[in-house]
Amino acid sequence: MVRRLAGGAVLLIVVVTATFALISLAPGDTAQVLAGQSGADPEYLQELRERLDLDRPLPYQVKSYLSGVARGDLGFSVVRGQAVSDAILARLGPSALLAGAAIALAAVLGILLGVLAAARRGTLADTAISVFSLLGYSVPVFWLGQLLVALFAVRLHWLPAGGMRSVDGASGTIDVARHLVLPAGSLAMLLLALVVRVTRAAMIDALEQEYTTVARAKGLPESRIVFKHALRNALRPVVTVLTGYLGLVLTGAVLVETVFVWPGLGRLLYDSVLARDTPMLTGILIFSASLVVLANLLADVLYRALDPRTGFR
Repeated sequence: MVRRLAGGAVLLIVVVTATFALISLAPGDTAQVLAGQSGADPEYLQELRERLDLDRPLPYQVKSYLSGVARGDLGFSVVRGQAVSDAILARLGPSALLAGAAIALAAVLGILLGVLAAARRGTLADTAISVFSLLGYSVPVFWLGQLLVALFAVRLHWLPAGGMRSVDGASGTIDVARHLVLPAGSLAMLLLALVVRVTRAAMIDALEQEYTTVARAKGLPESRIVFKHALRNALRPVVTVLTGYLGLVLTGAVLVETVFVWPGLGRLLYDSVLARDTPMLTGILIFSASLVVLANLLADVLYRALDPRTGFR
């Protein structure tokens, strides 16, 4: 366990260093954004770079930034006029809500469909579910989002097209839930397809184990064998998959949040790219990488808890 934590810490340092260095080497900088891109006075640009420490060597900038990250300081966005950490925390709630709803939807439907496909292996139901999961991998999430908006918002007028709350003054849990349905459904599709395939494979393996054969020999109902004996053991890889994808879903919903104008981290990342807000972009990428590393560590811990025979090496 200690080795995994140490490896995660080293990986974070490498990610922070590489991210900051690559973005710093990209054309343009914060000084040019503040000065109005082209046509700015070279002396004024140089003054801005000195004020922002952009004239310092790259190793010095990386070291200074790493020191700030260790203190919880991700920098300051001069474009937005606020600390990067404050902007991220303000958008973290909506992203967590969207990610939680998408993961819950993918987990419930994915496990049910995966169990059904395994229990009806080789039948029409199994084939249909397998084709559905394959399509889930293939359909671009932004195209699916636009399709859902066109159908349920524009044509049927059942659900709002975007945003997190209505602009007509409506508020409350129901209003937020109505705005959440379409983006959560779009984001859940890719993860749903993965959960179906993992659950199906794990269930097929569990149903072929000796304990299920013994349970059938005792005359237990097939439903009890499937849901009580086989499913409990098949959930281990499913739980680790869901946990491992938590960081990616939480911060990687850029396309979904952009299509549905959802005020989360993905939308903030998109706006930062357009505004060439380098400090904000760097902070979001580093925060996202940290979540992915922590989610992978959590997945390892959960897998060990579900199967004590598996230990950390």
